[in-house]
Amino acid sequence: MKDLEFSKGAIGIGKSIVRHVKFEASEIGLDLSEIRFVQPIEGQIEFFRLTEDLFFKGEFRTSVRMTCRRCVDPFVSDLKTTFSLRFSPTVPSAESEDLTDRSIDGEVVNLTEDAQQSIVLEVPCWPLCQRDCQGLCSSCGINLKDQNCFCQTDLTETSPFGGLQNMLQSANSQEK
Repeated sequence: MKDLEFSKGAIGIGKSIVRHVKFEASEIGLDLSEIRFVQPIEGQIEFFRLTEDLFFKGEFRTSVRMTCRRCVDPFVSDLKTTFSLRFSPTVPSAESEDLTDRSIDGEVVNLTEDAQQSIVLEVPCWPLCQRDCQGLCSSCGINLKDQNCFCQTDLTETSPFGGLQNMLQSANSQEK
């Protein structure tokens, strides 16, 4: 993707360039099965050079449609990510703990893979439409976000200590 390619020779030492970018997720190979991008990915990347090192700092924004893991309703969520990278002509040492250091391979730096990773890391592993989403009733399947359920739930289903409660009741009845 040309918008995410930067030529080392395009900028002088001590100079910086800001590039505004806008592209579809499919243009950088983002095809995630559980989400759909509902608008293009937009952002800006600042590219600056000090001696032979190249530095990139930027952000991406987009909106995605996902399915809530509790109530199974679709919802749209905004994603925003930032990144910071350094490219150097020398290969980073194995002891380097800084995962943002990379080596320059040629005259052009392509940030496509870095953009993919940055965006994917912002997608929640357990998407929820609301932080306090109640989900579906385990007995009747009613969406508890939309309406109340009057199912009688057993204590063993609703509490992790429900089994202990049953054992206690059983022990008390045997003592009598």
